[in-house]
Amino acid sequence: MALGLSEEDMSYPIADIQIKSQHQLTTVLREIKGALADGSLQQFVPADAALALDDLNVVSDTGPWPDYIEAYFTNPKTGERYKLTAETYHGAGGSWQRL
Repeated sequence: MALGLSEEDMSYPIADIQIKSQHQLTTVLREIKGALADGSLQQFVPADAALALDDLNVVSDTGPWPDYIEAYFTNPKTGERYKLTAETYHGAGGSWQRL
Protein backbone atom coordinates (compact mmCIF):
# COMPACT_ATOMS: atom_id res chain seq x y z
CA MET A 1 0.00 0.00 0.00
CA ALA A 2 1.47 3.32 -1.04
CA LEU A 3 1.41 6.20 1.42
CA GLY A 4 0.85 9.64 -0.14
CA LEU A 5 2.71 8.94 -3.36
CA SER A 6 3.87 11.68 -5.69
CA GLU A 7 1.66 12.10 -8.74
CA GLU A 8 4.71 12.77 -10.91
CA ASP A 9 7.09 10.11 -9.63
CA MET A 10 4.68 7.66 -7.99
CA SER A 11 7.57 6.18 -6.06
CA TYR A 12 7.80 7.88 -2.66
CA PRO A 13 5.53 9.59 -0.14
CA ILE A 14 5.11 13.33 -0.69
CA ALA A 15 2.57 13.91 2.06
CA ASP A 16 3.65 14.20 5.68
CA ILE A 17 3.12 10.86 7.44
CA GLN A 18 3.08 9.91 11.11
CA ILE A 19 4.62 6.44 11.36
CA LYS A 20 2.72 4.55 14.04
CA SER A 21 3.53 0.89 13.43
CA GLN A 22 6.33 -1.42 12.37
CA HIS A 23 4.38 -2.33 9.25
CA GLN A 24 4.06 1.33 8.30
CA LEU A 25 7.80 1.91 8.84
CA THR A 26 8.56 -1.10 6.63
CA THR A 27 6.30 0.30 3.89
CA VAL A 28 7.87 3.77 4.05
CA LEU A 29 11.42 2.34 4.03
CA ARG A 30 10.63 0.27 0.93
CA GLU A 31 9.09 3.25 -0.89
CA ILE A 32 12.04 5.49 -0.09
CA LYS A 33 14.59 2.85 -1.09
CA GLY A 34 12.74 2.34 -4.37
CA ALA A 35 12.85 6.08 -5.01
CA LEU A 36 16.59 6.13 -4.24
CA ALA A 37 17.14 3.25 -6.67
CA ASP A 38 15.21 4.92 -9.51
CA GLY A 39 16.79 8.34 -8.89
CA SER A 40 13.61 10.19 -7.90
CA LEU A 41 15.19 10.82 -4.48
CA GLN A 42 18.78 11.41 -3.41
CA GLN A 43 20.03 11.12 0.15
CA PHE A 44 22.09 13.85 1.80
CA VAL A 45 23.39 14.62 5.30
CA PRO A 46 23.01 18.18 6.61
CA ALA A 47 26.05 19.52 8.45
CA ASP A 48 24.01 20.03 11.63
CA ALA A 49 22.46 16.53 11.67
CA ALA A 50 24.93 14.52 13.75
CA LEU A 51 22.64 11.47 13.99
CA ALA A 52 21.65 11.32 10.32
CA LEU A 53 22.39 8.18 8.34
CA ASP A 54 24.45 8.62 5.20
CA ASP A 55 23.04 5.47 3.55
CA LEU A 56 19.49 4.30 4.26
CA ASN A 57 20.20 1.09 2.37
CA VAL A 58 22.14 -0.23 5.39
CA VAL A 59 18.85 -0.28 7.35
CA SER A 60 16.83 -3.46 6.98
CA ASP A 61 13.29 -3.01 5.67
CA THR A 62 11.83 -5.35 8.27
CA GLY A 63 14.23 -4.99 11.22
CA PRO A 64 15.99 -5.36 13.41
CA TRP A 65 16.45 -1.60 13.27
CA PRO A 66 18.82 0.77 15.02
CA ASP A 67 17.28 2.50 18.05
CA TYR A 68 16.87 5.72 16.08
CA ILE A 69 16.63 6.38 12.35
CA GLU A 70 17.13 9.85 10.88
CA ALA A 71 17.72 10.45 7.19
CA TYR A 72 17.35 13.34 4.72
CA PHE A 73 16.42 13.30 1.06
CA THR A 74 15.96 15.64 -1.85
CA ASN A 75 14.05 15.36 -5.10
CA PRO A 76 16.69 16.23 -7.73
CA LYS A 77 14.02 17.53 -10.16
CA THR A 78 12.19 19.88 -7.81
CA GLY A 79 14.66 20.52 -5.00
CA GLU A 80 12.05 19.56 -2.38
CA ARG A 81 13.61 18.13 0.77
CA TYR A 82 12.30 15.48 3.14
CA LYS A 83 13.21 14.04 6.53
CA LEU A 84 12.58 10.53 7.85
CA THR A 85 12.74 9.88 11.58
CA ALA A 86 11.81 6.83 13.62
CA GLU A 87 12.43 6.04 17.27
CA THR A 88 12.35 2.26 17.25
CA TYR A 89 13.77 1.38 20.67
CA HIS A 90 10.70 2.46 22.65
CA GLY A 91 8.34 2.12 19.69
CA ALA A 92 7.48 5.81 19.82
CA GLY A 93 6.97 5.94 16.06
CA GLY A 94 8.29 8.50 13.67
CA SER A 95 7.53 10.65 10.69
CA TRP A 96 8.19 11.40 7.05
CA GLN A 97 7.95 15.12 6.47
CA ARG A 98 8.62 17.71 3.84
CA LEU A 99 11.12 20.30 5.07
